[in-house]
Amino acid sequence: MSDGHRRAQTAIQTILRLTNLLMAGKRVAVIGDEPELAARLRAMGAQTLLADPAAALRGHRVLAEDEAVALADLVVGATEAHLPLLRDGAILIPAAPPAGPSGTGEPHGTGGGPSGTGGGPSGAGDRPSGAGGIFAGRPGVRVRDGITGYRLGPDREVFVLDMSC
Repeated sequence: MSDGHRRAQTAIQTILRLTNLLMAGKRVAVIGDEPELAARLRAMGAQTLLADPAAALRGHRVLAEDEAVALADLVVGATEAHLPLLRDGAILIPAAPPAGPSGTGEPHGTGGGPSGTGGGPSGAGDRPSGAGGIFAGRPGVRVRDGITGYRLGPDREVFVLDMSC
């Protein structure tokens, strides 16, 4: 099994375990280069939204990145630049932090969620859910193990998955 397959399967298992969502019909924006993850989500019935024009050949819906993030129910690989675009109730998997000290490309303290340019787990391993990265310094409310809610405005709340759970 390749690393891409392993990361994609681990990410999907973690998403399903934490959210208990049915992927069929969900709009999922996959930011960055995660073709295996996008393919698996599409196979589960999700409407995959990607910015890569070549993704149209693989059955994904191609949109500008900002447009995809604004429409998505689940955003894999979110960055701080995406915060103003998120819709109320969106579920985020923030972009990966820098690679760990071992040089393996795996983020610190993670179980191998999506990584690379875009997809990845939030925070830095031993911190509480959502404590690092794009939500550093913002007060969050722990919804349940592995999920933290953040208010982005009076009418908008987003939920961040801690992929290291």
